[in-house]
Amino acid sequence: MSKIALVHNEIFQNHGTPEAHPESPERVAAIDEALHRSELMLELDRISPREATTAELLSVHRDFYIQELEAKHLRAQESGGLIQLDADTFMSQRSFATAKLAAGGGLEAVRNVLTGGHKHAYVVVRPPGHHALADRPMGFCLFNNVALAARYAQRELNLKKVMIIDWDVHHGNGTQEIFYDDPSVLFLSFHQYPFWPPDMGWYTEDGLGNGKGYNINIPLPAGTGDRGYLAAWDAIVKPVCFEYQPDLILLSAGYDAHSADPLGQQQISTQGYFLLTNRLVELSEASNCQIVCFLEGGYNTRSLADSVVATVKVLNAHDKSHRDNLEAFGGIYGAEVGPATHDRNPFLVDDRIAEVRQYMAKYWRSLRTSS
Repeated sequence: MSKIALVHNEIFQNHGTPEAHPESPERVAAIDEALHRSELMLELDRISPREATTAELLSVHRDFYIQELEAKHLRAQESGGLIQLDADTFMSQRSFATAKLAAGGGLEAVRNVLTGGHKHAYVVVRPPGHHALADRPMGFCLFNNVALAARYAQRELNLKKVMIIDWDVHHGNGTQEIFYDDPSVLFLSFHQYPFWPPDMGWYTEDGLGNGKGYNINIPLPAGTGDRGYLAAWDAIVKPVCFEYQPDLILLSAGYDAHSADPLGQQQISTQGYFLLTNRLVELSEASNCQIVCFLEGGYNTRSLADSVVATVKVLNAHDKSHRDNLEAFGGIYGAEVGPATHDRNPFLVDDRIAEVRQYMAKYWRSLRTSS
């Protein structure tokens, strides 16, 4: 048995978007090709997605919203065209079923790692999810796949504490809203700031009521590279995770902070995603919990596919020495990945990390000591 369960199916190309729309079917097709090219597909155990039930969707989303999506799905079928949901989110004739499969695929991945024997899982699905709110679509997203998975782990598999890490270039506003007052889900988002969604994701957005302190935003300036992301990880993510001791780590794995991505201005390299994943695995080992990764953004199909392969390669490594060897050879899977990148303004990045750490220290004892 592989260490990794992979949720991946050509059916996720069925969600149609307008021509030249960045969230295109070619994204998952490129990942499929890269996984085969790297021969990783031979090492992974593929598990089939299933549609999330209405009851499961209701654990996060409002009933009227699900009904609205279904009604618009019927309109798309009748017209044979696309239905525009907001400025940049669309539904095609098969989007509703595909979105339910994307949501259910995440639930199957969680069930598999917690009861089926796999150490970790990667969910390669679309539409993505982390912008979807409880009651409306947003930013290419229909259902919030990672939020649904967190609730499923708690309600169906009896986990107490779930940690969601989001390294997409855009703030995970939907996930933040859903868990904003809930201390049983620790949400931590890296993102470019200021960016999209506008006026969201500042570090003073720290939760509400009992959830105060369990919402952590790391708003990094444009031009932040591998150095800054890794420094923020070591200064904030690592100590908070050790203090929180989650039962499961979910990753909203967007790759649009890559230096080659057309939508963001961050400077992460493919090697940087490898290094971040290495740190993620180290956290899971120290916390004795599994990881489930959910594909979010990433709109240069080459850098997206290469970065997904880098992440999966690390997740599937047998042990730390194997991961260290991958890093030492610099050949994550035989492609040119480029050197680790620096920050356009390292002083600004370091100041921002220090500000976040100082602000959140009132909630987290582990942040009160020097990093």
